[in-house]
Amino acid sequence: MGLDCLLVSTNRVVTPFPVYPLGVAHLMGALEETGHRAQHYDLLARGGLDGLAGILEDHDFGLIGLSIRNLDTVDSTAPDAFMEGVIETVAFIRRYSRAPLVLGGPAFSIMPETILELLRADYGIVGEGEEMLPWLAGELAAGRRPAEKILRSKPGGAGWRKVVYDQAIADHYLAWGGMLNVQTKRGCPYRCSYCSYPVLEGRTYRCREPEEVAAEVIRVGSEYGAKCIFFTDSVFNDARGHYLEVAEALVRAGNKTPWCGYFRPQNLSAEGLALLKRSGLSAMELGTDAACDTTLAGLRKDFTFAEVLRINELAVEQEIPCAHFVIFGGPDETARTVAEGLANIEKLDSSVVFAFTGIRVLPGTAMHQRAIDDGVMAAEQPLLEPFFYFSPHLREEELDRAIKEAWRGRFDRIYPSSELQERVTRLHSKGHVGPMWDMLVRRRR
Repeated sequence: MGLDCLLVSTNRVVTPFPVYPLGVAHLMGALEETGHRAQHYDLLARGGLDGLAGILEDHDFGLIGLSIRNLDTVDSTAPDAFMEGVIETVAFIRRYSRAPLVLGGPAFSIMPETILELLRADYGIVGEGEEMLPWLAGELAAGRRPAEKILRSKPGGAGWRKVVYDQAIADHYLAWGGMLNVQTKRGCPYRCSYCSYPVLEGRTYRCREPEEVAAEVIRVGSEYGAKCIFFTDSVFNDARGHYLEVAEALVRAGNKTPWCGYFRPQNLSAEGLALLKRSGLSAMELGTDAACDTTLAGLRKDFTFAEVLRINELAVEQEIPCAHFVIFGGPDETARTVAEGLANIEKLDSSVVFAFTGIRVLPGTAMHQRAIDDGVMAAEQPLLEPFFYFSPHLREEELDRAIKEAWRGRFDRIYPSSELQERVTRLHSKGHVGPMWDMLVRRRR
């Protein structure tokens, strides 16, 4: 016998633009395929907690799941923490229901013990939930309460399940940018010092069949009205070339919906970019992350700035708008590397550059140990609230001033990145589609 489940997306953040809670869409499909019944309530799309009261009053759920996407903004210039909102949501739910409360999502998986204790939930699922959540629902439906509170999934254990979007929720996100999300693979083999993706998804790629991805892109366009697709892979252009197979499948399927995604400034050729453009690629977001070889090495990026320049040149040749995301103030940063980095960025023609300062330290990452070794933080430093690593070789105020002075008057160099938010919201409200920074590149051209 199946269980009645309610999945609540707790994210209420719209920076840099509202993003459909894709992880819950995958869980909805997994629950349905295993005989359970599920509803999805999105706090952002449904107007906050007020609308949740009626659902909780009208239904006797056997399980309520909370998806916690982000701990904070990861931006030292606007370091808002989000757990207070989640605490408020849990307290609200407990007024109406004593159903077992299950936590999940990327933020929970980074600090499961801490967050489970903070929210006093019944269970938590670390990592992908497509296998563990239906299993837990089955146990609860059978009247069994597992003794283990934190359930850890094996990456890829359940395979790829059907993705179930909610039309009413999708309509909200489509009204602010026209975008919906699709994932082509999970996992990340790279070892960037600050990144939690390998902790969350494992270090081995698990890819969806290219034809399945293409069918999904066509479906979210035709059935749900998506005018742009964002591929949410940690890195779209994998070294094995699965991304090219996806592009070929999109071309065969006759895709007309423009798409964008996260790219690594490696593993790209002129021929490959031409294929991607034919398949619908309209903009690239590059995880450049640092602006000179010294700081790239400090972040363990395993590529050089010369490679970054070459990929940017290829994008310009194909007239594909390109955004670089760069962090200043990381390991081995000095006044000299800041100056070198700002000079290097000037070579990135026809592109937008977003700068951040400081690195959000997360447990389980190499950055955590580096911060301790450099004396920037104590080993016992709590990390639920945002804590940022800044190189001990420079002062934060000097770094801030150097970037602002170098980019004064530049509309295609964005710092602090939060400054773009108002412009993006205004453009989306007028019906413009996509990430919006790409318009800055087109304006420059």
